[in-house]
Amino acid sequence: MTSTAEPAPVPARPDAREGEPELPVMDADPALQGLVRVAAAVTGMPYASVITMDTAVMHVMAVHGFRGVPWPREGSMVATVLARGPGVQTCDDLALEPAFAGSPWLDGRRARMRAFGAVPVVVDGRTVAALCVLDTVPHAFSHTERARLADVAAAVAAMVRAAQQARELADLAAASQLARAETARAHQELARSTAFTRSLLEVLPVGVVGADAAGRVTLFNAASRRWHGLDADPTVEPEDIPGTFGLTDVTGQPLVPEQVPLRRIYDEGRIDDVEMGITLPGRPFRRISCSGVQVREADGDLLGAVVTLSDVTEQRALEDALRDAALHDPLTGLPNRNLLLDRLDQTLAAAERARRPMAVLYCDLDGFKPVNDTAGHAAGDEVLVEAARRLAGAIRPGDTVARIGGDEFVVLCPEAGSERAAQVIADRITAAFDLPLRRANGDEHAVGISIGVTLCGPGETPDSALAASDAAMYRVKAARRAARLPAPRAVADPAVPAP
Repeated sequence: MTSTAEPAPVPARPDAREGEPELPVMDADPALQGLVRVAAAVTGMPYASVITMDTAVMHVMAVHGFRGVPWPREGSMVATVLARGPGVQTCDDLALEPAFAGSPWLDGRRARMRAFGAVPVVVDGRTVAALCVLDTVPHAFSHTERARLADVAAAVAAMVRAAQQARELADLAAASQLARAETARAHQELARSTAFTRSLLEVLPVGVVGADAAGRVTLFNAASRRWHGLDADPTVEPEDIPGTFGLTDVTGQPLVPEQVPLRRIYDEGRIDDVEMGITLPGRPFRRISCSGVQVREADGDLLGAVVTLSDVTEQRALEDALRDAALHDPLTGLPNRNLLLDRLDQTLAAAERARRPMAVLYCDLDGFKPVNDTAGHAAGDEVLVEAARRLAGAIRPGDTVARIGGDEFVVLCPEAGSERAAQVIADRITAAFDLPLRRANGDEHAVGISIGVTLCGPGETPDSALAASDAAMYRVKAARRAARLPAPRAVADPAVPAP
């Protein structure tokens, strides 16, 4: 057992008192909200949050699955557990810990927490927040879940640090632009201020870009010159800025002038955390987060604009990796049950709107158990990977094949609107397993496949669709055993209604 903590946010109780105050999330950042959802996904917990730890009263920065309420930091379970040491702290069942007996967060007065995990979010050596995950039922935290929770906390810390730097630097750069517009009467003081500011901008690890009132780029600091591959050039027309400086969207597609973050400052007055890409020949793609403001004189006349650039390439790559790990089978790379249920829910909704059925094919490998028993689990893994490859090769564009556990796979066919169309796909999948599955060492294993075909229409849910196709698959197996067929073939579910 490891340490546990009491988070500031708690799940909304069914018996919550009418009018009980709720704390709105503090300027919730969409990317931070995304990381909180990732934390919940990688641990399998329904609730997660990021809360402040550098204020007397803990506040919610981002939350998933429940509402947040403020709570004093002093004496809280979060503060207590973080004081025990660095790193991930988890508790599989709070009810088994004598230290928390009688806690209102366990006995229902505030909540009924059972499983809990927390990680300090450390920025520049100081704990500024905590990443928490929790559940109302016990949960056995695995080593992998704890490691992924630590990864998410590191990404949260990087995001908090970048946001702090961006806000500070935007104000600093705006002050620099205003200083350059001072009258000749303060020329000597202005010169000293400008020299200091330029020196400071040159050593900053983030990019700073300045432009004049006409939108022409007049200032690049060292980081901006390095990232763009050249210096600021006021002769470049605003319409030519994307091509000259290699600006793209986050997918690598060239930006049109109206989408350039610097241009948007002139149109919108201010931007915060707008992302773009920088793509230059011979250099890796760089993903950038931009924040900026207009610079105006005291009388309101526009002087120009300043934008700060933060490199978030590695942070976004980590988020994508964590998201992918939460939604895909690590052995075959296919969608896992979580992603399958999400896609099935979307597909069923689309089928209901179109007033036509869609097909679900539940697939189970025949003869797979002897592979594990005789050749070992490593051989079984090779066979599963090859089976996944054959399944993916047999389906159509727009279909989805997922591995939901063991040797069981599910295929979603949104466009198979009839029993006959679904059976054609099932026969093609069956034919893909006519030849033995070959391993890397040359060994071959005769593995077939049983397929339960079900058409799903209005009123179906993801769970009911999977249950119906699973039952259809077992009826196929039973029919095959009764007939003692020498080779497995796909058989249509006799319970499937005619279209």
